[in-house]
Amino acid sequence: MRGRFAACASALALGLFAATADAQENTTHSGENTSTAIVGFGTDFFTSFNPVTALDMVSRVPGFSLSGGDTQRRGLADSFGNLLVDGRRPSNKTIPLETVLQRINAADVERIELIREPVPQYEMRGHARLVNVVLREGAGSSGSWSLGIDHFDGGRIGGVTEIAYATRLGETDLNIGLESVLRGPRIRRRESLFDGAGTQTEARQENEQRRYWEHIATASLARQLGEDTRLQLDGRFFFWEWRRHQNSFVDGFAGGTVFPLRYEQSATTNYGQGGSFTATLNHDLNDRLSSTTTFLWRREFWDDGPEPFETFDPVNFVDAIIFTANGYTSETVFRQSLNYTVNDRHTVEFGAEAAINWRDTSLNLQLNDGTSITPIPVPVADTRVEERRAEAFINHVWAISDVVNLESGIRFEASEIEQTGDTQQSRTFSYPKPSIALTWQARPDTSIRIAGRRDVDQLNFGKFASSVDVADNNAVVGNPDYEPQRTWTLEAEAERRIGEGGSVTFRIGQDWIEGVDDFISIVTPNGVFDAPGNIGDGTIFRLTGEFSMPLDSIGLSNAVLDGFLEWYDTDIFDTLTQQHRHLSNLREWELRLDYRQTFPALDLAWGWDYFWLSDGEVFRAREYRLEGHTDGDLDIYVETTRWAGLTARLGIDQALDNGFSRQRVFFNGSRALNVIDATEFQNRREGPLIYLQLRGTF
Repeated sequence: MRGRFAACASALALGLFAATADAQENTTHSGENTSTAIVGFGTDFFTSFNPVTALDMVSRVPGFSLSGGDTQRRGLADSFGNLLVDGRRPSNKTIPLETVLQRINAADVERIELIREPVPQYEMRGHARLVNVVLREGAGSSGSWSLGIDHFDGGRIGGVTEIAYATRLGETDLNIGLESVLRGPRIRRRESLFDGAGTQTEARQENEQRRYWEHIATASLARQLGEDTRLQLDGRFFFWEWRRHQNSFVDGFAGGTVFPLRYEQSATTNYGQGGSFTATLNHDLNDRLSSTTTFLWRREFWDDGPEPFETFDPVNFVDAIIFTANGYTSETVFRQSLNYTVNDRHTVEFGAEAAINWRDTSLNLQLNDGTSITPIPVPVADTRVEERRAEAFINHVWAISDVVNLESGIRFEASEIEQTGDTQQSRTFSYPKPSIALTWQARPDTSIRIAGRRDVDQLNFGKFASSVDVADNNAVVGNPDYEPQRTWTLEAEAERRIGEGGSVTFRIGQDWIEGVDDFISIVTPNGVFDAPGNIGDGTIFRLTGEFSMPLDSIGLSNAVLDGFLEWYDTDIFDTLTQQHRHLSNLREWELRLDYRQTFPALDLAWGWDYFWLSDGEVFRAREYRLEGHTDGDLDIYVETTRWAGLTARLGIDQALDNGFSRQRVFFNGSRALNVIDATEFQNRREGPLIYLQLRGTF
């Protein structure tokens, strides 16, 4: 099945490339040069999109999607995104790339460069494409602001406000910003519970009102320390509060009669705060050798609860489970790299990185039966995990010819993980991580890329400690023996640029996974629990298609349609059931569409975007889940720039909100025995969101 599907999809993609091979001419538009590996887009290319900030411009570069790297991983090696500003990578581990771009006034941008293949002056860091935002010289002080007002389905008003200001003070560039977020969605859940024979036993109607606010302050300072040295400082501080009130009415079924069974409620206030700081020093030692030194510090604290989950029968109090948790995380990283230009065709980067990271968490459960409060024992509830890690690396970019480029590298990681508290254990790991990518510019508008790499997942500290979701009747015990998942990946990609602003990309990839990260069973004195663990080797085969297509040829002037479609086929041998199955949490299909049309004479634009996922499965030792996205997420908007310097957008998100569906099958004993104890069906609906957004510059 997979082979036939892959052959058909590959033939279709190659046919599309062949059909456009001779139909397209190399054209230029506003400084756009399609005959080189670096394609330039002048500012008038983006005029019809009414950009306010650099983010508006970058989001409209054909065939490019902004990626901030994997900032959830500890360390800096995997956090490099695919964005450059004046040829330098922003420090996105502290400040997200979207924020960096949002705070650059569109009027300060000279051009946008799309880097389509590895070239000696730029390192791709594993990305197929980069974008370089080139700022105009002499740009002065400027600011940007945005005000968003959201109307949630439950009737509450929220929104997002942001203001940023950039200025130059002599040799110092200063950028400061403040952002505030307020959300108040209402979530409605409907559940039906059936016993093993298929007879309905319960029906639940649940309403949950949430309120979340967060304040974020950021600052960046860049100063030229002489002709050959530049210092960049980035800081971010945030604090948040999250409140929830939930109530549930549960009806019972017996002999064809429906009756009130119980009433449940809970309320909580959670809060947290944190900050991060990055310092980057670039120094040119000579014309060929440059140095980059980076220091990162991050710290976060959160406190959840106490949250009582109270049960009534349905009038009188029965009991309550009281949940309390808190935690601290810390990350400190030092990275030193040297970049050596051998000649016009060879560049070598080498260096090392060292890090100390830790996570300290505490979880407490208590039972209040109306007369006394007693502790509920949870394994691995209080624990501290600390990692000491070092990594050495070397990367090489080689322009083999004018149309063929090779990027290769190897990283070697060694770490020690020590866990204390409820569990005492220390382990060491070491992994080589090679990578190679070959890019061929087959013709000025067509490139082909073949890449291979080995990746080792970052150990998730949260999986070493237990977690409990009382509202969902779900507990996962921490696993001190959990190991990182290792993956070999082979991928091929073909990209064709079409006309002035179009592109089509097709990818085919295969992953071979060692030690698949999933759920295993752990037996404790308090019972059998699901736990994160490694369940054996698996594979992922995927086909991906992306396109960005102006629609003038079909009569839709100033209209662009962007699309993304990906298909996965996954496989793992389930040692519990002794059968092959899909991997947990990976969807078979994913679809994204984005349409926008501008009417310049009316200073008006409208558009929509649509996102859809196929159903996903989760396999646990004593439970099976099937999760669906129902009709997907459709967002629609209309936008005007009629008032000079102001962009106003009115829209509706989640216009087709029929909710998220979930089926849970609970087994009596192991899932391998296939003896169903109960089945639960749930639909969760948040409702449409109506919003008004105003943006401008000063």
